[in-house]
Amino acid sequence: MKKILFLMLLCLPFIAMAQTDPKYLAGAITLDDGKVSFKTEIQAPSLTKDQLYDTMLKWATERFKPEGKFNARILYTNEDEGTIAAGGEEYLVFSSSALSLDRTRIYYQLFITCGNGKCDIEMTRIRYWYDEARDGGEKYSAEEWIVDDMALNKSKTKLAPICGKFRRETIDLKDTLFKSIQDTLGNKVLNSSQIAVAPTPNVIAATPLTPATQPVVISVSEGTTEIKAANNNAVPAKAQSIDDQIKASARMTITAGNDEQFEIGKECWGGFGQLFGKEVAFCVIDQSKSMGNMLMDQSDNYKISFYKQGSSEPWLIVNCKKLMKQTVTGEEAKKMNPSNNGQKAYNMYVGEIVK
Repeated sequence: MKKILFLMLLCLPFIAMAQTDPKYLAGAITLDDGKVSFKTEIQAPSLTKDQLYDTMLKWATERFKPEGKFNARILYTNEDEGTIAAGGEEYLVFSSSALSLDRTRIYYQLFITCGNGKCDIEMTRIRYWYDEARDGGEKYSAEEWIVDDMALNKSKTKLAPICGKFRRETIDLKDTLFKSIQDTLGNKVLNSSQIAVAPTPNVIAATPLTPATQPVVISVSEGTTEIKAANNNAVPAKAQSIDDQIKASARMTITAGNDEQFEIGKECWGGFGQLFGKEVAFCVIDQSKSMGNMLMDQSDNYKISFYKQGSSEPWLIVNCKKLMKQTVTGEEAKKMNPSNNGQKAYNMYVGEIVK
């Protein structure tokens, strides 16, 4: 009996690893008129329709071009309408080793529609050519191969063995494409210097807190930025602003990865602002701080904490979901925080403020 329990304990990590990420399960595949269609809207309020179209055309031209056996290309453009259509063709790799390579060729179309302040993106018309080297292989459409009934088990809790891998890699490709577009538009907004980086959100002011007080947490709810204490009660507005209190803080840390915390100087704080219509927080990290940059690069979520003199507990926590990263010069970093060194290079991280 003890041996059985021991073996079960050994297997627990593998059971946990086998659990399917919810993003691949029911609801992950959406249909439009019977066709698999992934859609998103990316807001960039400070950019005009023409600016967005030019930026997206350049991105699509670089991303979709014939290469080797692949014939990815721009299919259609209309500047007046702000529309771009591209055909994608590439490999999705399921597994690779010295002895075997499991992959499929994927075909898809990406439609980009630009308007003032926003871009609508759609990935659709997805097809696969699997095992092409063996007797011509097998060809499937997304509608028959990666929908819930085919690619999930009966209880909709796990990916099916064969179709599931197509579903997983297709969703990952979609996420990569949408993230690349978001980063490209974010860089355009930042480079055009039209983003408002405010030292403090307009609606935020807070009572000065003692080191023994529970930390306050900046969060966003239904488009309204507010400060809440750890007990979830709103902190009343007072004369001293969050910006003043941040400047008065003794130290600042960032927690990322597997709750790994690293301390950075207050010069790393860039301020609050808006990007893609979202409340965001900016921080800049010296590129020579390799550990901090590595943790930020590998993390999707992180939190920025501020501490008063002599306190080991933060008085302010800003929870963030990473939106993008951009390299900035020392002079650009100094504009965000005068304490930065104009002779150095920095990485700027933009995080959406989340609950």
